[in-house]
Amino acid sequence: MTPDVEQAIAEIKMSFEGQLVEIEPETQGGAYVIVHELPIGIQYFPATSWIGFLIGFQYPRADIYPHFMDVGVRRLDGKALGESFSGPTEWQKRTAIQVSRKSRQWDASVDTAATKLAQVLEWILSR
Repeated sequence: MTPDVEQAIAEIKMSFEGQLVEIEPETQGGAYVIVHELPIGIQYFPATSWIGFLIGFQYPRADIYPHFMDVGVRRLDGKALGESFSGPTEWQKRTAIQVSRKSRQWDASVDTAATKLAQVLEWILSR
């Protein structure tokens, strides 16, 4: 893993302290990351999910996109998950829902993998 990717992983572990964080290096210097048991809101069942993503070797000069979550997540009101959710799809040998939240204004001087995960979580909670 590149030093920037390793730093991003350390920040994720610090920002999501207490959560299990799985890391799998990828061949170009990036890493696949899965953060477990993240709260996604009481409007869903289950109300927690793992969320996974790739930190590419280009990090921090590239957005962290897309994110993935447990395929079993459903809305309690019976409605579809809605815009920016798609799937099921395969990701890292898991069946998953893809969460597409592209950062059109990604700024490597302020945006990080940890802040992007926090933004994706906030967006899921607001649905």
